Order: sequence, then C-alpha cells, then structure tokens
Amino acid sequence: MAKKIIIDAITKLYSKLGGNLSDVLGTRSNVNFMGTGKSSEPFLDMDLNIEALGALSQSKAVNELKSAVGFATADKLNDIQAGKLLTNMMKMDEFYNPPVVTNITDLATGTKDLDAQGLESLRTKVLPDEEKSALMSRLDEIVKNKQAKRQMTKDEYDDFIDELGGEERLEAYSDFDGTLASATKILAQDKAYTSEMESLYKAGKLDPVPGEANRERFLQKKFNEMEASGDKKLMTRDEIEELSAFENTPPVRTTPFDEAVEYNAKPEDVVQNLVDQKFGIGYFDNVGATPAQRGSAREFLVEALKKENPNQTTFADIVDGPDVKFITEGGGGAAGDPIALVDKYFGPRIVEMIPSGASSEEIAIFTERVLTKVRDASGLRPSDPKFDRMTARFVEDFARGGLAKILEV
Repeated sequence: MAKKIIIDAITKLYSKLGGNLSDVLGTRSNVNFMGTGKSSEPFLDMDLNIEALGALSQSKAVNELKSAVGFATADKLNDIQAGKLLTNMMKMDEFYNPPVVTNITDLATGTKDLDAQGLESLRTKVLPDEEKSALMSRLDEIVKNKQAKRQMTKDEYDDFIDELGGEERLEAYSDFDGTLASATKILAQDKAYTSEMESLYKAGKLDPVPGEANRERFLQKKFNEMEASGDKKLMTRDEIEELSAFENTPPVRTTPFDEAVEYNAKPEDVVQNLVDQKFGIGYFDNVGATPAQRGSAREFLVEALKKENPNQTTFADIVDGPDVKFITEGGGGAAGDPIALVDKYFGPRIVEMIPSGASSEEIAIFTERVLTKVRDASGLRPSDPKFDRMTARFVEDFARGGLAKILEV
C-alpha cells in the first residue's frame, strides 16, 4: 500500500488538472491489491510521452487518468506504482500549466527573486520610463523564450502546416522537434528559400540550358514574347539559331505564292489565294468562297475524319456530332458550310490555304500536312481539344518565316 503523502499529492494534482474526485473515489474499492507485477494501467508502469500530449486536449488527458487515480484513492497501489503515477501527473501538469517565469533580478535596484508581477510593481515605483521600457522588453523576451520551448498544440501544429504549405514540405526539415521555436525557425527558413528561388527565377538562373529538358519550349516562349513585343533584345542570335535547329528545317523564306504552287493549284487559284490572304476570303464577293473551294474544303474535312491514331486524339474525336453529319451528308445551312466548318476547327489561316479544285491525292497530302504540321501558339495540334484555331500556323511557316527573317537581319 502506498504512503498516504503520495496519495494526497495525487488527489490534489488530479483536482488541479481539472479532474473531479467524486468520479474516482470508490470506483476501485472492490478490486484486490494490484501487487508488484505489470499492471493494465500504463500510467503506473511507463513514462509519459510529453510529445503525445500535443495531440490531446487537457480534458481528454485527465479522463485517461481516471482509472489509475481510482486505484490510488482506493489504496490499491504500492509505493512504486503510486510514485510512477505521480511523476507522470507532474509532467502533465507542467505541460498544461507551464510555470510562470520567476527568479528575475531587477538590475536597477538589485532586488532578486522577482516574478513578472513583482517586477511590474517595482518598476512602476522606482524606474524611470527609459529603464522601465528596457526591462519590460527583456522580461517579454524571457517569457517568449520560455513559451517557445513548449510543444505545440494540435491547433498550433495545423496552423503551422497550413502556413508552410503542407506536410510534404516539412519533410525537408529534419530538425523539427514539435516546439513553437522550431516551427518559427522553419517558417523563417522556408520564406527565405522561397524568396531566393524567386530572385534566381527572375534573374534567369533557373532557365533550362542547352541539352536540358524543356529547352525547346523555353526558347519557343521567348520567341513568342519577342514577336509580340517587337523587342529583339529578348533573344540572342545563338538562341534563335538553336530554336531554328529544333525544327530541323533550313531557314528559307517563303511566300503565299510558294505555298499555293506547292500543291499544283491552278493559275487562277494562285491569284485568288494571294487576294484572299491580302484582303480576306469573300472580300470581293458575297459568297465568301467558290464552289471549287467548298468542294475542296468538304473533301479535306472528310479526309481528316478518316485519320486514325491510337496513340493520341484525332480530328474525329473532337468534332461535334451534328458537324459530322454536315461533313458526310451535307446540309446544315450556314452552319454546315464546309468553309465555315474548316474555320471552326482549324482557323482562318487554314481556310486560306485550302487548294481549290485540287485532286483527291492533293487533298490527302494537304490533309496530312495540316494534321501533322500545324500548331497553335502553345504548340498544340488541331486534334487537341484545347487547340487555339486563331493562332494556328504551319511549323514550316515558323521556321522559314519568323526565325529566318530574324536570322537574316
């Protein structure tokens, strides 16, 4: 049976922690003496893990003590068991009720063993304002340092993780020990790292160098920005030549006439294509396209529907159901006009390029070229659901026109 002084200390501490003695008195009176072996109550045999308290509220932790304290008040514990219970309860009390900072020495008067309240009383009577401010700042620092050494509560930990950006980022900091001081230090380090990375990015030091992944995409983006702004200083000549090499096409100039002749278009259609590129389709008539152009447009759309590729989306995958019917069966009025459908899915530039009155073989060649060689500003193909038809252009145009024009300057 444990000494009465230990039992009294346990009951007082249980009340201080918020426990209700009426809940434990007499609850274990019908149980035999627990003896010296290992018990079923962890508070009687094992040391309390202070870090685990961070995940428990005080009321829940005290509730876990109820059974062990019941054995103590019923005189069912020996001195070793009662001593271990009291030690664990003292750790719990220190965690949930951290001691007030004491033993402060007032430097101005030499008074020792002051607590915060005593120092406040003393300084208001003795110290001038300037010294009061300095001492209070020091006191605040002492209190803050004391608090920083305690383990974080669950709510504090959750707020810390949210501010850091997720637990996966915490894995980079192996020195985290669960205290407020450690969390504050990690947040400061993470903020400094993020700021450093932003500075390096803005300085261009994180850009992929030749030979690294995404180099072509990086150069393409720079080139688009240079074309949009007109500032040729955004790219060096070496970068422009490197981007041209990615296309694997000699930098040769081309004209709308060259493009029209490439498909053996009739002489009158060559002229029509030049006029359409200059003024837009339908500028000189109300129809907007000749029957030959409509016929070629419909044959082009039908040919595009036939193309299959198991490794990526195709034109047939993105065409609306009604439009498929217009393409294959005709009808639909203005919405089913082949020229309008080409513009809808491929853009005005491709409309301009349709070889009017071409043979089936020429249409097949043209279709293959459009589906494999046309890209938008983001590098997407016409068969991509996110394809931007307004920025569509042949990759040969890019290599032979934009880049070559700059390289020849």
